[in-house]
Amino acid sequence: MSVGDVQRVHRSCVWILAGTGLLVVAGGQLFSQASSARDVLKRFCDLDARGEQLTPDGWQKVAALFVAPASPRRDKVLVVKDFVVSLPAVEKGRDDFYVEYIQLGLIEPSQARFSALPPVKVRAGFSVVREPAPGAGRGTTEAEKPGEWRITGPVPAPHLTVDTATRYASELRANARDAATRNNADQMLAALKRLR
Repeated sequence: MSVGDVQRVHRSCVWILAGTGLLVVAGGQLFSQASSARDVLKRFCDLDARGEQLTPDGWQKVAALFVAPASPRRDKVLVVKDFVVSLPAVEKGRDDFYVEYIQLGLIEPSQARFSALPPVKVRAGFSVVREPAPGAGRGTTEAEKPGEWRITGPVPAPHLTVDTATRYASELRANARDAATRNNADQMLAALKRLR
């Protein structure tokens, strides 16, 4: 075998390996685009912690993650530190999770009142199911056309981080219609500042 033949074989091997690498990367990107049940629940928790339930546009993003979201719950707002989403317990047709929070306080928006809660870890349970894809069942098996993962049950009350709760308290104060509500909001802002 001549030196030229060796070089041609070497270049061919490099192109084959490069092509294989591109396929692996492309395949990895394709695979990563499909959300898991846990990804959907984590997305909800992220949106919730940022206060998205409290705005019309944000509510639409949150509601899209649920099978039957009902209407927004804004009568009480929990202030929490962090959240952790468990690994799934796989049941037939659903994945069950729990989310752990450290509760810090409770906001009553109607009066801009804040109540401190004992800083203990609390768990909330969630079930996530795969909704049938549009067109599934009409000559296409669900395995061939998987649907999106959605959270079952109503959307829970908002769970805000301390920073988000502080911004929310400032909005409540700015929109207060009476001195008592403004005073409550001032007290809430002071209490939230101590939680940072």
